[in-house]
Amino acid sequence: MKIKKLIFLALIKIFIFSSLSLANEKLWLCGNKIMHHIINNDQRNFEYNELRNDPGIHFSYEWSKDKKIIIKRDDNNFPIVKFSLFDNKNFIPNKTVIKKIDNKDLSKINDKKLINLTYLKGKINFELENGKIITIKSRPYKFNNFNLSNFEILSIQNIDTSKGILEMSFNAQFTNIRNDLRETLKGTDLFSNRKANICSEARTLDDWPLQSVEFDEFRYDADVREGLKNKELLVNPVFQVTIDDNLLRTLRTEKGVGFFRQSFDFKNFPFDTQKLLIRIKTGVGNYSDFNLEDDKNVGSLTLITPEPGVFLNLEKFTNPEINKLKAWRIPDNGITVNSNILTEDRYDIYTQKIETVSENVLDIEITIERNYAHYVWKIMLPVFLILCVAWYVLWIPTEKYEARLNTSIIALLALIAYNFVFQDDIPKLEYLTDMDRFILLSYIFCCIPVFLSIAFSKFISRNQKKVMKINKIIKIWGGVIYLLLTAQIFYIA
Repeated sequence: MKIKKLIFLALIKIFIFSSLSLANEKLWLCGNKIMHHIINNDQRNFEYNELRNDPGIHFSYEWSKDKKIIIKRDDNNFPIVKFSLFDNKNFIPNKTVIKKIDNKDLSKINDKKLINLTYLKGKINFELENGKIITIKSRPYKFNNFNLSNFEILSIQNIDTSKGILEMSFNAQFTNIRNDLRETLKGTDLFSNRKANICSEARTLDDWPLQSVEFDEFRYDADVREGLKNKELLVNPVFQVTIDDNLLRTLRTEKGVGFFRQSFDFKNFPFDTQKLLIRIKTGVGNYSDFNLEDDKNVGSLTLITPEPGVFLNLEKFTNPEINKLKAWRIPDNGITVNSNILTEDRYDIYTQKIETVSENVLDIEITIERNYAHYVWKIMLPVFLILCVAWYVLWIPTEKYEARLNTSIIALLALIAYNFVFQDDIPKLEYLTDMDRFILLSYIFCCIPVFLSIAFSKFISRNQKKVMKINKIIKIWGGVIYLLLTAQIFYIA
């Protein structure tokens, strides 16, 4: 009996303890202790990851053959500037090459030492590729670096060239190191937690810099997308705090279907090569003497940087068995990730002034080549055969102009009908594509036999020999001229 009582009491204690724990969890913000502690102890400001005091020069990067992210250099191994915060006239993003920093030859310095040179203080001398020496005095600025930790294209559902829209499914993760939150949690036992969701209520009570990152989409459909804009997610696993190896980050996930506006060039259609652009914006401008955290006259710089996982996933997608694109082909090295600087004039409604603002964006460019076999075999070849039928009437005796005329007109009508076969593949353009030139040329040469038959019907009775001579010259040299002009359209720039 005593044993039964002890077991009964133990079960009651477990039940009471579990009930209290569940009650506490309901009282915690977002249902977890770590977020509850952060909101109650955080300073609640737009936190920059780092306070720097240097010339504000940052270098471009690229993906190397040995699968590493390295500083981008020119043919002479000199680094290329990504962005200059304090001098954007002499240092043009992704173009300016620096040869020396304080007389140190940068072509002989590895990436790690080169990055250390960007932290120098005082007056720093930069020697550019053209021999010009620029001196920049170091100044304080606040720095934030958003990382695109992962970007995976799951599928491309549609490339609508007539409307200029790319529809694709993707999975992306952004991270931002938060040393300020790490300090907030110092001295607690909460580092044992690996992950905590940032619910919508926590997003309204605190500032989360990673929220500003956005895809440059023309339409956001919450029914096919999981992300910060989806208000229907009651439990929000797309925005989290993660703790790994004592390093605290905010993690943001965007996955689902995205719709991106594209600009296509159809001049070489159907042998055209297009570029698909997926642009990710930081959502924060860069200022030499202003920041979003305080009123001090201190600059601010926000960059977005890809991590190796992005390049690895995009390399895999170039495989035709994975991307499964039928109408298009992605060539080798057809996907690039570029960091660009957008500079534009914006009107501030508070200061009522026009300000020039620069923003770092990450451009994922996918080069696609059209599989033109469909157009060659199903449009161009039939058009050529129809033209041949129209042209071969020149071998019918000139006095049988009625038979010649009927055959030519039928061929011309068939050719006109073929013009509507591919009209939905491209938009109505203000310029002629190569296919348009080919069809137009075929129209002209299809009309020539019609005009000749009508003309010969009038002059055949007067001078039959001359008519036959003209017909002979045109039927031979006309075909040669047509073939030469066709070659000029498709093969000569």
